[in-house]
Amino acid sequence: MREFLLSISLLLWSVVARASGGPESFFPKDEAQRAEYAVTMDFGRVHLSGICVMKRIGGELVGTLMNEFGVRAFDFRYDPHRGTLKLSNLLALLDRWYIRKTLRRDLQLLLRYGDDGVPRTIRGRRLERRTDGPLVLTHLRRDLKIGFSPLNP
Repeated sequence: MREFLLSISLLLWSVVARASGGPESFFPKDEAQRAEYAVTMDFGRVHLSGICVMKRIGGELVGTLMNEFGVRAFDFRYDPHRGTLKLSNLLALLDRWYIRKTLRRDLQLLLRYGDDGVPRTIRGRRLERRTDGPLVLTHLRRDLKIGFSPLNP
């Protein structure tokens, strides 16, 4: 009887430890899991806002970013094993080599290190997950700020 009670208490302890064992994942982790985010982008005096929908498909994060009216800004595909991000279907306004390069690198860092929850500065970019919910990447050199806030926390 004592062994039975000990095994039950160990089982309950492991369930509680797993449930409270750190911050919840910000981006989808399980296959076919979907997440939606409110996104803000600030470039100096320009402010853009929209919605990002992400889904994990075949081990990759696939997503699209659009404004509130449903106009697609771009699609992306992030491979966490290789650490690569591909942009596609960019809006004509954003389809410039220097904008593509900056967006690709910033989103790549955001998706790679965003789940850690540890504030860090990498390659001139400050990444932090704020206590009120959003994940914010600040590009220090270009005065660019990208923020992701979960729509359904």
